[in-house]
Amino acid sequence: MTDEQNTVQRLIAGDVKAFEKVFRDYSRELYFVALGLSRDQAVAEDAVQESFVYLWSHREQINVKHSLVNYLRKMVRNYVLNYMRHQKVRAEKEADIIREQVFLNEEEEDITPKIEAIRSVVDSLPEGCRKIFVMAVIEGVSYAETAESMGVAVNTVKSQVRIAYKKIKESVQNNPDNMALTMLFLLSLKKML
Repeated sequence: MTDEQNTVQRLIAGDVKAFEKVFRDYSRELYFVALGLSRDQAVAEDAVQESFVYLWSHREQINVKHSLVNYLRKMVRNYVLNYMRHQKVRAEKEADIIREQVFLNEEEEDITPKIEAIRSVVDSLPEGCRKIFVMAVIEGVSYAETAESMGVAVNTVKSQVRIAYKKIKESVQNNPDNMALTMLFLLSLKKML
């Protein structure tokens, strides 16, 4: 019996030390697997934590065919993919709600010109500001990752996002219908990327 098989057998039997060993040996690698899939530190941490909680609570049903690390990687991948699916459904529902609000207020008015006006505002932002806004807000990349990618400070990212929001807000002139339309536009842009 290999060392891994022995650890798995002890884990199935409820040996806490075996569980701690598995956690020490694999948690860091699993974190990076989850981070690679989600690009979100909090999601990656949750994926690892939830996978180990599941592993412990279902240890008696463990069915390791090839290797324990592959079994754990699959658990982490499934967690992240389910989380991302859930987020996509949630974003679509939010977009539907905003769309309903906009269309209830617009009464069959063609909103294409308004969407184009907002797109034009985003496109007219200075190049660096536009790139930072698209990456940090529309694509949902963290401010820290955006700063690293763009080669600027995090505070620069924050100020450029504020500038972009201010210009968009000025363009919609604080009209509630236009603000809802702006949110719809940003959500639809996120879907297109």
